[in-house]
Amino acid sequence: MIKGIGIDIVEVIRFSKILKRRGQPLLTRVFTPQELESCGTIAYRLAGRFAAKEAFFKALGTGFRGFKWQEVEVKNNPLGAPYFHFSEKLVAYLDSIGVTKTHLTISHCKEYAVAQVIMEGKQE
Repeated sequence: MIKGIGIDIVEVIRFSKILKRRGQPLLTRVFTPQELESCGTIAYRLAGRFAAKEAFFKALGTGFRGFKWQEVEVKNNPLGAPYFHFSEKLVAYLDSIGVTKTHLTISHCKEYAVAQVIMEGKQE
């Protein structure tokens, strides 16, 4: 059963300008050390992960209430497919609302990065 769907699109140039303006404080607030190591300062890759986190919270239906950016980490499997790794607090919350699986896809081009999230759960 689908429990939530979220999508987000980020304009890469605009995101790049925000990164230049806000710099390291923004990077360390939004991204985990592992995400920063994986992406470096490549704007389209960071924009894709940002869109993924936004799409996740949209699918959750709560926004960021009670959670922080770094509680949602985007990783890649050996073939490069993105997936989420959650904080213990977020895992407990997802379990409490019956979410058993999340699906994530990210795509980008020169101008845009887009991410979609689908949450699955048990039939109520």
